[in-house]
Amino acid sequence: MLTQPNNTSRDLAPDVLRGFALLGILLVNIPFMALSSEEGVRGEWVNGGANSIATFLMVGLFQGKFYLLFSFLYGYSSQYIVKGEKVNRRRWLKRCLALMLIGAFHFTFFWHGDILFGYGFLGLFLTFFLFRSDRALKIWSIILYSFFVLLLLTIATLTIVAEQRNPSQFAIIDSKMDQLMLGGSYFDTLAPRAELWALGFFGSGLLLQGGFAFVAFILGIKAAKNHALRLDSNYFNPRRLMKIGFVIGLPIQLTLAGLYVWNEMQSQPSEAMYLAIIVFSFMTAPILTSGYIGAVIRILQVRPAVLERIKFAGKMSLTTYLTQSIIMTLIFGNWGLGLFQKLDFWIVFLIAISIWLLQIRFSEFWITKYQQGPLERLMSRLTTTRKVN
Repeated sequence: MLTQPNNTSRDLAPDVLRGFALLGILLVNIPFMALSSEEGVRGEWVNGGANSIATFLMVGLFQGKFYLLFSFLYGYSSQYIVKGEKVNRRRWLKRCLALMLIGAFHFTFFWHGDILFGYGFLGLFLTFFLFRSDRALKIWSIILYSFFVLLLLTIATLTIVAEQRNPSQFAIIDSKMDQLMLGGSYFDTLAPRAELWALGFFGSGLLLQGGFAFVAFILGIKAAKNHALRLDSNYFNPRRLMKIGFVIGLPIQLTLAGLYVWNEMQSQPSEAMYLAIIVFSFMTAPILTSGYIGAVIRILQVRPAVLERIKFAGKMSLTTYLTQSIIMTLIFGNWGLGLFQKLDFWIVFLIAISIWLLQIRFSEFWITKYQQGPLERLMSRLTTTRKVN
């Protein structure tokens, strides 16, 4: 029997969805820590039956979908910070600056694909949308989504033209970071890691992911204002979301994943085709993401025990996210176990799932004992204004 949450209880669905999103983010991130710092799972790493299946699942089910879910929840959680009162705008700005600070630490010392700095940076612009009407939020989300779709289609078209004129300029090469992961010291990687982050953030980060992430922020605000993720809410129809996501979105994503695997298994993969697949995958990812949201809500409504424990990772998502990076660098870096480029992707895929499952158990232990994750506590201290007696 479904227990209706009261107005003071913490909603279950956002925490479970956040914990679930951490799995997808880890599965997409780990190839860049284990196989190729710049390319991820491409080329030779896709070859072989098990590697092809793992790549197909990663691209089809996870890539481009879960950062959107995480972004949606970021926008959703903004309403817990501002609480509908403009006086809390300052706390939101402090939170964004704190995220940028933690993100800078993260991409400097652990993971060049950090999203925290970007979330904090884009969160500053989100301030202008925190108190907009539902209608304004809807209009802005349509305008921004359309703009970034046209932008990415233009980039993909130009890439196709450029590849036809000079195919050699798109060859996949090993990066300096790869060489250091194989034989360098930890401190040798600091500068190349920051360089990779800068290239990613100002390149594909803002263009490919930033625009769609910001749209998800806006939709998250709109959903939060309507208490959409309360299990007794009628804002979302879970079954309808599941039909749209799994009947329409899933076949699209699996088709694109099949094309991705096929292209990468060619003797000379087409960079233009690779980019086109990524662009169309990210453009249509919200459809499948909505199916995931509907499925999680529906399961929590009828059988909450199936997913309820994932909430612990969601409650300390910032700590869990950074811990993933620490674990990965210790497993794959030359200063740790030194397994970089030593394992097939299907094994790396299973390692990611194992890390996530262990993090859920650890999060349950930590939250039960301390009620709040260590980085969540730090964030609270950095952003909460204390009264002076």
